[in-house]
Amino acid sequence: MSAERGTIEIEKVYRSLPLWLAREYLESIGGRVVCEDLVQGDAWSATLRHAPDFEIGALRVGQIRVVFHADAQTMPRVIAAFEKKALRAGG
Repeated sequence: MSAERGTIEIEKVYRSLPLWLAREYLESIGGRVVCEDLVQGDAWSATLRHAPDFEIGALRVGQIRVVFHADAQTMPRVIAAFEKKALRAGG
């Protein structure tokens, strides 16, 4: 739970999604870039961070961490809109 009353925080990790592209996706769903790692929309915000690469044997895949902040009603809509863009076929 965040400091703002009624706001929840959900952290998700995404593989094979560059940070710059995640920022563009967040903008396309109504966010505005506040700084390199923060995008704010109406009643929501998302913080972007690089995460350690995911590794299996010799395979190494980049990861990012996105922390969404929103109220309980807004959160599902924001995550669904972002993930619709982030889960693209062909990488």
